[in-house]
Amino acid sequence: MLIGCGKVSNEVQEQPFLYRTNQKVDNREIKKLTPVDSLNLDSLGLFMPAVLYRTEKGLVFFDRSNRTIVNTDTDLKIINKFELPEGRGPGELGSLRRFDYKEGKLLFIDNGLNKITHYSLKGDFINEFKVSEIPNMEAVKMISKQKYLIPSTFLTDSLYHLIDSEGNIINRIQSSEEVENPMMFTAQSTVSGKHLYVAGYSEPLIKKYDIENGALIFSKEIVDSYETTDSYMSFSNGAGFTKDATYGSIAIAVENELFYSARYHNGESEYKFVDVYDEDSGEYAFSYVLKNNINMESLAVSSSHIYTIETNSEGENLLTKYVF
Repeated sequence: MLIGCGKVSNEVQEQPFLYRTNQKVDNREIKKLTPVDSLNLDSLGLFMPAVLYRTEKGLVFFDRSNRTIVNTDTDLKIINKFELPEGRGPGELGSLRRFDYKEGKLLFIDNGLNKITHYSLKGDFINEFKVSEIPNMEAVKMISKQKYLIPSTFLTDSLYHLIDSEGNIINRIQSSEEVENPMMFTAQSTVSGKHLYVAGYSEPLIKKYDIENGALIFSKEIVDSYETTDSYMSFSNGAGFTKDATYGSIAIAVENELFYSARYHNGESEYKFVDVYDEDSGEYAFSYVLKNNINMESLAVSSSHIYTIETNSEGENLLTKYVF
């Protein structure tokens, strides 16, 4: 269902978020993936790196330990880095969660100040705008200079909101139907072309939507699925995950007509899979095995390489480059 400007379109028949169809495979097919380079980020004073994107000339990621944006080339050589200013004024950010990169722009959400802020890769403040209608922005994805997508799991009637460059809601995608626990809606999301791709963080599913009309194109069970009955808990003023919760996708990318989903290890030392699905159908294709456990939202893919931020057995953070 696509809800726009207070009107409901009957052209799109919506399925519940938890709806999915089965995969047609029982076991993974492993393809070769060779690590060719790595950069120890701890040695550079970057102790909490995550959220990795490809740029036109390389990679960009965020280090939470010191609010630093790091820009590298494809050979993992640092081009520049800058610290994001903290505060409440123009260009300043209070709470920092996720960011997006597109067409030379870094986009940051600040829920405390209800705004989206743009920076260049060089660290120059560009502009910002308020978003007052969405109480809990979880991420931002730039579709165009005039259109953005905001995932929001809690306190809203839809899970994904399209807004314009003034912060006004244009449309809503996927109603947030009543479920046992709202944590079931938590997911990784990315935008490619005119489509929204989603992979459940706790629920074992992947999804694809048409951004223009809100239509669900596919919703599939992931390979090596699992039960989530014991994953959720509720308390008087909120919801959360139990200590025995099982998690699914923690980083995704869409490239080469494929949908890449890096899986959480769930305490299994050898569980370091990137599962790959057909971009059009969601059918499982094959898997890669990483050298170490991948960090949250730290997967980027080109036509010939995979880039990750991983944590090795010594607890060191490594920016790693693989070749297919």
